[in-house]
Amino acid sequence: MPSEKHICLSICICQMTAILSGVSLLYLAVIVVIPAKNELSLNFNRNPIMCTTTQAIDILASGKKVKCKWSTCSEWCLSKGSGSCMQIMVQARHNGSRVNFRDCVDIADDTCSALDVNVTYTKKCKLGECKDLTGLYHCEREGDNPCAYITPAFECASRSIDRNTVICDEESCKDRLIGVYTCRNGGCQKLKDIKKYYLDCERKCTKLEMRERNVVIFSKERLVATACTSMDSPDNNSIAMVSDRQEWRDKKVGLFIFCTDVLKQTGQTTYDLISYDCFNATLADANEFSTVKDYITLKNIHQSLGNRTEEWIIPPESELSVFNNTQLRINPDGCVNTLRKECTEFFETHAHDGFDGMTQDRFQCYYTDQMNEYVIGKFNPELTQVLLLLCSILPGCLFVFACTCLFICSKSVGVDDEGHLKLILMQGSGGGVSKEPVQFDELL
Repeated sequence: MPSEKHICLSICICQMTAILSGVSLLYLAVIVVIPAKNELSLNFNRNPIMCTTTQAIDILASGKKVKCKWSTCSEWCLSKGSGSCMQIMVQARHNGSRVNFRDCVDIADDTCSALDVNVTYTKKCKLGECKDLTGLYHCEREGDNPCAYITPAFECASRSIDRNTVICDEESCKDRLIGVYTCRNGGCQKLKDIKKYYLDCERKCTKLEMRERNVVIFSKERLVATACTSMDSPDNNSIAMVSDRQEWRDKKVGLFIFCTDVLKQTGQTTYDLISYDCFNATLADANEFSTVKDYITLKNIHQSLGNRTEEWIIPPESELSVFNNTQLRINPDGCVNTLRKECTEFFETHAHDGFDGMTQDRFQCYYTDQMNEYVIGKFNPELTQVLLLLCSILPGCLFVFACTCLFICSKSVGVDDEGHLKLILMQGSGGGVSKEPVQFDELL
């Protein structure tokens, strides 16, 4: 009977909706609603400050059984994680100054690095860590077949590249990698005529030209050297004072500075450089750096200037500090539930602490006045509010609607003597229920 099928289908749909929405409410309360509510209740400042990674270590990497008291980021909050316990400590500080360099010419913009390959992070291919290799790597035979990332510091010009690609998946590489390889998304090809990177490859930024320059900007793994006619800053009056000095305009002294980001704006014949989050600005005598060809030597000069000067053009990073040594978490819970390798991507841009010579990671972070135990790396209050409302109201309304429909069905649907489902109408002024089942077709 069609009417009976419709009744059964409606009841089944309501039951399924009630069950699924009820289960959704339970899970979403744990993985979305409660974390979102706690995050908003902590009143994190919406204006970000800057954080610098000072230490990054996985306390479980050594194999020792140590209790993981907190983690910067772990996948899936309902479990104990995947066996890693990465803990990142940062220095939280105020934002540095913005500096505008005007009418610059002869700009040298190079990718340079002080990377020490002997102590850098390595991927252990035998343990399945090489599934996403991209760049230039030097791999050794011993142990777990470690591959060191040498792309930032070396250029290997090879005339002979093996056409056979070694594929590295999540388990391990199909063949053991030995030597220097160029890789892309886990597919690696060997440079046949390169035996040792430090013998057969060329170190980057060893032929710099620093003559006739009065601005040297260090920006992560980037070196910008140029000659400018003026500079200004909305945050620091000392920059304008240096710009007015004749010896700086005559390139007898140069400004050494670190900036997190540098944007180049092209003019008709000259360039403007817009630099953000700048600090550690000092002046160096041109005789001290004009003949330098090597990036590492140039970087050491900048560090030595900071150690021996008492007059900073822009104060060092340490003077901008808010918290000297505090925990970094991706969010207050230190875990994510997207299951899209979000933690892996987060560590790529937040876990470099400078121990191998590469520039420390610097990034925006958020803090709250309610505590100084940790800062968070991601904060979007508008999105958090939307997720909180969506994950609580939508399944909640579906659950209430489905349960209401089931309650109405329990009062309006009966079974006749033949075992068929029938609609029962409310009759009488007292609202009594008719004892005789009414055919659904008769109601039409």
